[in-house]
Amino acid sequence: MTRAARLTALAALCLVTVVLLLPAAISVSTGGATPEFLGQFGRWLWPLFGAMVLVAIGLAVWERVRGHETSSRTAALGRVETRVKSLLASSLAAQAQIKLGALRQPQLSVRVDGEEVSSSDLEAVYDRLGRTMVLVGPIGSGRSTLLGELCLVLVERARNDPEAPIPVLVDLATWRAYGNRKPTEFTAWLLRELNRRYGISRSAGTIWLRRGRIAVLIDGLDEVPRIDRAHCESELAPFASVVCSTEPIENLPSVFVDPLSRGQILEYIASVSPRLDGLESALTPEIWERLDSPLALNLLALTHLDKQVDTIGDDFVGSFVVERLSGQRGAGPTIRALKFLARLDRPDLGAPVHMPHRRAWLPLLPTRPLWLLFVRAVPAAYAGGVCAVAFLTGLRFGLWSALAFVVAATSLLVLVNKLPHVFHPPGRAHGILTAALGFLAGVLMGLLVGLAGLWLGGFGTSWPYAVAYVFVVVVSFFLALGFIPGDAPVPWAVLIAAAPGVSMIWVGPYSVLAGMGMGFSAGVAGGIFAAAVGRVWRTVRPVQHQRMRTGRPWWIQPVIPVLGLAGALGGLNTWGSWGTALGVALGLLVTPTAARDYVWPFDALAEVAAEGLTRPLSLGELSFRRKALLHLAQDRLLLTRVDGDYRFAHVALRDHLASCDPTALVRATRR
Repeated sequence: MTRAARLTALAALCLVTVVLLLPAAISVSTGGATPEFLGQFGRWLWPLFGAMVLVAIGLAVWERVRGHETSSRTAALGRVETRVKSLLASSLAAQAQIKLGALRQPQLSVRVDGEEVSSSDLEAVYDRLGRTMVLVGPIGSGRSTLLGELCLVLVERARNDPEAPIPVLVDLATWRAYGNRKPTEFTAWLLRELNRRYGISRSAGTIWLRRGRIAVLIDGLDEVPRIDRAHCESELAPFASVVCSTEPIENLPSVFVDPLSRGQILEYIASVSPRLDGLESALTPEIWERLDSPLALNLLALTHLDKQVDTIGDDFVGSFVVERLSGQRGAGPTIRALKFLARLDRPDLGAPVHMPHRRAWLPLLPTRPLWLLFVRAVPAAYAGGVCAVAFLTGLRFGLWSALAFVVAATSLLVLVNKLPHVFHPPGRAHGILTAALGFLAGVLMGLLVGLAGLWLGGFGTSWPYAVAYVFVVVVSFFLALGFIPGDAPVPWAVLIAAAPGVSMIWVGPYSVLAGMGMGFSAGVAGGIFAAAVGRVWRTVRPVQHQRMRTGRPWWIQPVIPVLGLAGALGGLNTWGSWGTALGVALGLLVTPTAARDYVWPFDALAEVAAEGLTRPLSLGELSFRRKALLHLAQDRLLLTRVDGDYRFAHVALRDHLASCDPTALVRATRR
């Protein structure tokens, strides 16, 4: 009803606006008569037309955002069926079936806890147990495939029986328990999943859950951290119909997935003949012991596809990865990228194309890129910025102003220093090229900051003398107020603000205002830069800190003031005004405020700068060609695509790549 009302209102608005208001407004604007029914409101036609257009745009955006939602049972069943079929088609079992040319996978059987007889009809077992059970089996036993197939059967049943519940398949990987949760929070997560995955509106989902009109099939319980497992099981108990798990759950009937028999395996190998000829004779007793699951069988078959096999290793996952990437020129970057993505702690098996927040991946980096950032790039960039701003200051305002900027900027760096102790790791790591690139980047940013400062300095030149005078004193007071620490900064701020008040009696407010523009621009940039580096440092793991020996190369200490003085040489042709130098120093008082993490908008700018600082660090693990690398991995069945996103084909592949040695794996693929 809500969507119908929204669409009706949108259609009515468009009709009234186009058919009535627009022609009347055009008629009045071109000298025509105002329609009689409008009376005295003819002059408001165009404003009313604009308001109606804005309302129509708002309704259209609302429909775009919320239009995927449905309260229709038929539409919900269609979306569930489409997504579950997509999940099954993207699974490793389905991809193996396509690659091998097999008609189907071996038929899996299940056995109810306490019974000896197995059954291949999971639907009948589900009905017999009261439509509530736990599907138990080890990783790779085919539980997720069985769950998806059962969901499709229940979808068809719900289409034929209006009283049957709507089956929905949800993944617990996106749920986490942190601290004490309210009883409704799991329900809120479930409703959000129903809305996000299947477009079921929250109001309809709430009603259907309350009335038992939804059968919740849950996968991914094994991805929930062990510390949260008990809490998760107690929360999902009132909602779940079927749960996939490697272990039984208390108070829920357990149904165990039977391992594959030798006959099923031999029958499957024979069905793929002649592509797997020679595989049966190469199976040793040790291999037969481990060859009891669909995952192991698929990996083994794909590894030895179209090959005459003499010996088989017992590491099915490792052999599969090596075979899939063998002979590839980009195997090295692909392996590093996959290992990096596998370690991102994405329990939903996601392999994102776009980099997530730095907290997810920065602790995974080795020591060297972090060392290059903090020891080479950061000091060099700051020195380059100081050099460029000092050069522009000297060129425009003279040597006194440039020297005042260099001294004040260097002192404030020490005062609001959010950089960690400069360190260097064991071994040699010079990074002169990194320092040079950082210096050039700092020079470019310094030129931009200096130009912005010149623009700010000339902003008040047209103001009356009294207005400019009062403005300088008031701004100096507030800048000093944010600069001075302690419980009683007001007297000191008044004292500092008195300095330009007295000085402007001789030099006037305009020269001080020009210097304040340059100082304020540089102070904001320096404070944000220091805050950004501090944020990045806090993301680094303590174990990475411990791998680095504290110390400081001798040239790091004086490099910033020395390069700043080199930039100040641009003002050798003139000494300039000491009033402008005072303005530069006053503007730089904003640096501590800009360096704080809780002052808006500086905190938001510092976050953006921190992300910009860290993104280049990921290029060693995930290069600019990340889409091509992910597509190659998808073509090699290591990744798959679900809902338009890349994800690992199986949790076993993800875990193997996360723990592998990339160098050894590259050598193995070359062999």
